[in-house]
Amino acid sequence: MNEVPAWIMKLRDDLPSFLERVRQPGPYGRFRYAPKGCLLPHEPISSCYAFGILRTINSYDALGDREKEEWAEYLRSFQDPETGEFWSHEIGDLCGKDEYPVRRMLTRNISSVLDQMGFPPLYPMKYPEVEGLVEREKLMAHLNSFPWDTDPWGAGSHAGMTALMLYMRMKREEEFRRPLRWTIDYLLGRQDPETGLWGPSSSPLYQRINATFKVLGRLTGTFGILPKYPERIIDSVFRHYQDPSYEMTGCNEFDNIWVLAAALKATDYRKEGIRELVLSRLPLIEPFRKPDGGFSFFRGECITTNAQVRLVDRPRPQGDMVGTATFVACLRSAFEILGWNKTLGWRGLWEDSPKEPVEI
Repeated sequence: MNEVPAWIMKLRDDLPSFLERVRQPGPYGRFRYAPKGCLLPHEPISSCYAFGILRTINSYDALGDREKEEWAEYLRSFQDPETGEFWSHEIGDLCGKDEYPVRRMLTRNISSVLDQMGFPPLYPMKYPEVEGLVEREKLMAHLNSFPWDTDPWGAGSHAGMTALMLYMRMKREEEFRRPLRWTIDYLLGRQDPETGLWGPSSSPLYQRINATFKVLGRLTGTFGILPKYPERIIDSVFRHYQDPSYEMTGCNEFDNIWVLAAALKATDYRKEGIRELVLSRLPLIEPFRKPDGGFSFFRGECITTNAQVRLVDRPRPQGDMVGTATFVACLRSAFEILGWNKTLGWRGLWEDSPKEPVEI
């Protein structure tokens, strides 16, 4: 096994140190987006990222029971008892006119974190968006309404969320089982067998790979369905890295490496070449680390927004929550390929995924 770089060994100390920098004193669970220049003292977007970081490095369980309960209580406080959705009015003041995508994101992320914490939401999750989608025609119209031809990344995200909502409804209402099957078949049918990706050839490669991450994140990560055309997926990611216009950001790097790890669940194609590629990316990830212990989304500066919500006053040379969480997830995917997660004490990439396809 290749020697683990010293900067990676230090992450078990650096990451909790960063989170302490951005944690609000008082009851546990309140985090802000970056060390300096934040427009809110704390908010649930950053709280969810903080949980993901601590859980990935296996540090969440070390918290005391009181801290865990305070954290869950904080996240639960954002739920609307009437709709079951999660919402922050402070975030609403910063996100402009179109609140729905942000409300959807918060509902997905907070409910997922609470589930992983072992603290269910206080009120039933209703997922009203899929209420009328038990009829095939209406469901297909809904899935086709997403911008597959112009924004496959966004379309893949929306479609994956639709599948998740149908799945959650199916757990308590049998009538949603068939719509979920139709949705999975629909998603599988949109994959390009030539490239293994989702999205048209007219879309930039980064858009198609990021769309593939969104779709496979649901199909493989949630439902345990192995990727089809894994060899073509792998070739597409190699092509992406060879593209002179490739822009290294948190999302692009994470999605590339995660997609490679997912494809390797279904094939050994180019396995050694993938290991060499991933090793070669680690020195390029290191400069995104900042002295505060976090990672910035862009190499030289933090990103000021998340999900169209402006959370920092201006770009600054500091770590930010989405950059830190994304690069931690990226490294977890890389370590899975390299066989390092166990050595470093991190959670395995597929530890929370089904070992066999979910029965639907």
